[in-house]
Amino acid sequence: MPLLKMLRARLLARPLPDAVFELRPDRLSGLHVSAKGHPGRGRFVLPLKTGLLTPSFDRTNVADAAGLGAAVGRGKDALGLGGGTVSLLVPEPAVRIFILSVESLPANPDERESFIRWRVGKLLPLLPEDLRLAYDVPSGFHSGKIIVAAAREAAVREYEGLFEAAGLRVGAVTVPTLSLANLRRGPGGSGILLNAEADRLIFLAIMDSEWTLYRQKGVGADLEAGRRADLIVQELENTINFIEDKERKKVERIWVRPGEGDGADGLVSRLKGALPLPVELIDYEAPGDWSAREKAALAPLVGQIA
Repeated sequence: MPLLKMLRARLLARPLPDAVFELRPDRLSGLHVSAKGHPGRGRFVLPLKTGLLTPSFDRTNVADAAGLGAAVGRGKDALGLGGGTVSLLVPEPAVRIFILSVESLPANPDERESFIRWRVGKLLPLLPEDLRLAYDVPSGFHSGKIIVAAAREAAVREYEGLFEAAGLRVGAVTVPTLSLANLRRGPGGSGILLNAEADRLIFLAIMDSEWTLYRQKGVGADLEAGRRADLIVQELENTINFIEDKERKKVERIWVRPGEGDGADGLVSRLKGALPLPVELIDYEAPGDWSAREKAALAPLVGQIA
């Protein structure tokens, strides 16, 4: 398979895997996938020692391959996997996401790749030599928005190597926020998804079912709860105003995936009181024996097979 198509599959496509894993600095989580594409019999959330993984777009990510490899092996055993294909969610800082407005795209695949690379180069002037791009162009697309994922081949290979060493083939690589977008509910097609992670806020705007905006905001992991809530409100207000001023489109609702320390009900209530919009918790049907902690932690993994 040509390298470009492989990366396109690894970064954006969602083929049915045998399992889904998410690797982040503080934990590794995993979910077995049934033959029908539903959460299967096994799942785990495994805490990791500090310092094993340092997510980055342009630097080494895996600080301790042996330690992370051992964790992957324990996760594989927990899911009862002998081998197979897995989807992998990597930390948001390891991948750059761009949403580009284009009037038209070349029909020739090579010309299209060159055009998109040129557009990304205007936003990311120092293009790494091993930069690989993946993009999503809707069927019948003529003009509008396209979403582009950019990652260094060296970084992708770091993550893939951990699972290949355990006898697993990585079929798709993406980031949690794009996966969470598959769990959106509600009648409105225009809104902002907030993924509130411990050390960063990620905003993904989808207006009229079209990718519109993606951005990250770093926050202190030890920020006091009240100040953190105030910051979330302020950043949402800024994002709403930016979209409505620049895109001339009305944001209809907010979808929220709270951080584990935020308190889901408290954050949603705070946002409802501060914003003149419906605010909905990202939610999904989970097997009856899952705890609330597991359901929150595994949401991005479920989104990958939704």
